[in-house]
Amino acid sequence: MTRAPSSGARLWAFLWLALGLAAAAALHRFGPDVPVLLFTLPEWLAARLSEAGDRTLVLARPSVLWLMPVALLPFLVAVARRSLVDLPAWQVALQLGARVLLLLALALALAAPSLEAPRRGKTVVVAVDVSASVDDGQLAAFTAVARDVIRLVKAETGDRDDRTRLRLVTYADRAQAVPLSEETGDVELSREPGGGLASDHAGALRLAEALLDPDTEGRVVLVSDGAASVAERTDLIAAAEGLRRRGVALHTRTAAPAARGDVLVAGVHLPGELRVGQTFDAAIDVWASGPHTLKLYVEKDGVPNPLSPSVDVTLRGGPQQIKVPVRANAPGPIVIAARLDAAELDAADNRSLDNDRAAAVGEVRGRPRVLLVGEGDPSGALARALRADHLQVDAEAASAIPAAAEGLSPYDLVILSDVPSRHVSGAQQQAIAKWVQDGGGFVMIGGESAFGVGGWGGSVLEDVLPVRFEGERQREQPTLALVLVIDKSGSMSSEDRLDLVKEAARSTASTLDPGDEIGVIAFDSRPVTLVRLQPAANRIRIAGDIRRLSAGGGTNALPALREAYMQLAGSKALVKHVILLSDGQSPEAGVSALITDMRDADITVSAVGVGAGAGKDFLARVAERGRGRYYFSQDGTDVPRIFSRETREVTRNAVVERDLFARVAKSAQVLRGIDFDRAPGLGGVIPLKTKPLAELLLRTHVGDPLLVRGRRGLGRTAAFASDAKPRWAHRWIGWDGFPKFWSQVARDLMRQGAASLGGASLRITPGADEGSFRAVVDVDASTGFVSDLRGELQVIDPSLPAGAEGHTTTLAAQLTAPGRYEATVLGVRAGQRLIKAQMFDDGQTPPRLVAEATGQASVPYPSELAPDQLGADPAWLATLAPEGSHSGPIDAVVTTPGAPQGTRQRAVWPEVLWALALPLLILDLLLRRVAFGRARRGEIG
Repeated sequence: MTRAPSSGARLWAFLWLALGLAAAAALHRFGPDVPVLLFTLPEWLAARLSEAGDRTLVLARPSVLWLMPVALLPFLVAVARRSLVDLPAWQVALQLGARVLLLLALALALAAPSLEAPRRGKTVVVAVDVSASVDDGQLAAFTAVARDVIRLVKAETGDRDDRTRLRLVTYADRAQAVPLSEETGDVELSREPGGGLASDHAGALRLAEALLDPDTEGRVVLVSDGAASVAERTDLIAAAEGLRRRGVALHTRTAAPAARGDVLVAGVHLPGELRVGQTFDAAIDVWASGPHTLKLYVEKDGVPNPLSPSVDVTLRGGPQQIKVPVRANAPGPIVIAARLDAAELDAADNRSLDNDRAAAVGEVRGRPRVLLVGEGDPSGALARALRADHLQVDAEAASAIPAAAEGLSPYDLVILSDVPSRHVSGAQQQAIAKWVQDGGGFVMIGGESAFGVGGWGGSVLEDVLPVRFEGERQREQPTLALVLVIDKSGSMSSEDRLDLVKEAARSTASTLDPGDEIGVIAFDSRPVTLVRLQPAANRIRIAGDIRRLSAGGGTNALPALREAYMQLAGSKALVKHVILLSDGQSPEAGVSALITDMRDADITVSAVGVGAGAGKDFLARVAERGRGRYYFSQDGTDVPRIFSRETREVTRNAVVERDLFARVAKSAQVLRGIDFDRAPGLGGVIPLKTKPLAELLLRTHVGDPLLVRGRRGLGRTAAFASDAKPRWAHRWIGWDGFPKFWSQVARDLMRQGAASLGGASLRITPGADEGSFRAVVDVDASTGFVSDLRGELQVIDPSLPAGAEGHTTTLAAQLTAPGRYEATVLGVRAGQRLIKAQMFDDGQTPPRLVAEATGQASVPYPSELAPDQLGADPAWLATLAPEGSHSGPIDAVVTTPGAPQGTRQRAVWPEVLWALALPLLILDLLLRRVAFGRARRGEIG
């Protein structure tokens, strides 16, 4: 029986409650800040609380464990001591203990208990290639991989947070996610409609990365045949590197393709410059996986190519290039298409007929324009030869040459034919040099007034040409400087040899032109200068000095030759020559090195031996190394004749006039189809020296350069050592190869680059999107970049008739940098487009076209059908992610637990309430309502 508590007892209980609450508040305010507490549970308890057996118990608010007892325990004790219930004392004490435990259970629940464990979930994304390069067997193998992954994921058990999230991506020319659900069974993968003629591997990896759960470990499985173009592989490498940086594991799987091959036309290439009447080579790239013999058909503007409609091609396997001649007959767009006839090949040898054809488009411009400057040629043979090949020739005098490079812009080639330098001003020479540097073509043709003998030595145009002028003669410049080095040793006094030599020396001096130079050095063991090098006009003094020559002493030619070298080195003569005469044996030490120095200084040496005692071998070696001639006289009587002959030979070095026959020194396109073995002789040439890096194309039958070709900046230059008029080429003019030779030389040298009017260039590159191309126009001028023009791009579809809708589309080109204009061409998914850039100056009325350039965009077939797309390349796939797996079952990729990605916590306060608090509450109610012994009156002690 319970008695009613007195008011004093209630007041006392509330007092203890207030004291407890105050103590708890003070402890919370001034006590230590206790962090989160971690406890390790026994295994049996952890197994009951968690399927994964998590043993770490976390108390987020541990202070509740002591704040609640401090706040309420005094009140509970006070109430128990003042209790008026009729229960045994031990039951009241037990009831107090139950209430304290219940208080602790509630405090534990309020402390936010949770079980903590590392989160080991993972997301597996399977990206499957379903492009056209994947054959049926590979597609079935790829489908099996996807099914295996789905099966393994469905079989997983355990904590839901640790299970695998599965995503599926398929891709060809674009990537897409395939929806999956719990009910998804076996998937069926198929190719995209249209064949999937691309492999966007990089797009598939980027989509896979976007599908990864950020709270789990990411794993991507790329299932592909590895076929990719260079651009696709570059993008794939970048995408794989992005996954690696993020810490996403990349694995690959592939399957062996069925045995198959292909033949295809990889591309058609046309010259950058096409002109009316020009015959050019269309370069056709073909590719085959194995050897075959097929017919290659070539079309020009949709009809069989008249010059070569078909070619039998023996394919070796791999890339090859076939060149087919084509002639441009009319201005405007020209389309050259090539097709391999592979219809009879088995499907295993030719996987697709779509890539057996390719084409290219170019623009044929009007007739090339040539500025021909020549003198003394009433026959006009060269002009007629050029006009016969549809070249527009302006035959002008030297005074008509523009004095600025801009004035030469209408021309494609400038020819100077036997023109002396005094007729071309310095400004005109500078204009030609600048115009060639910017891409113009230039050729100098020889004659009696050309090259060095025409005074061009040291000029601006000599720098431009691919030759140096051996025959260079400038105003007031002597043609010949000759030094006679004569042995006057004692042996020369016998048989009147010395008198014969004196007579030969005087005769030589008298036969030279007054402007030439002569010197005479006598030697025995030492040199004696009888006549210091001087003009031959001083004949009387020279003859008197020669008479002083007398015999005596030994024989040593080296000092005398060195003195001759010193004197000739200071001469400005065109030809420098030494004649060494001796009848004895001279020491050879040092002579070879000296002759080498003389040869480097363009000094030649001939030698004459007199009498049986002459050092014949020594003198012959001197002549050979000195690029001269060796003579021998038994008794000295023919020395005057030898000196006279040698003088004539060296005098003719500036201009060689004799029958000379052309011989091919290097096979080149410019000489194709010309039979030089049947060519008549030329009457003379100007001696030339080929510069380093220049091409010697023709030489004479005695080895002299005849036609030399070279480059200067963007232009091409050439030098022809003979002439092209009736003086030396009178027999060539009647030769049937003359017109073809000069027309081919002209077309080879003329300005290249498909009409770069005003210094414009056009570059076409594929854009980022399918069917797009980026057009970049660079405009340059002699004064710098041109940035105030209005740019237009005409995109011409040659497959449509002129005037039809879509034949010509006009785009605006925007200025993006100094002198650079850009535009984007869209919608070129197949076929060819001729792209013409035109730059206008709107500051003039009407607007003036100041720059123009032409290019092309070609898409013969999708890149998936290119030769580098044919075979699986598992070795290359493996290099994308060396740390990943690339073969074998997929099980380990799916079933291996994920790496810890942070922690997960599961609250266990409900378990605390129903497992601890609820039983203690029931026990408390039981102890309060049921007496388990004899009641005792009064309060507990």
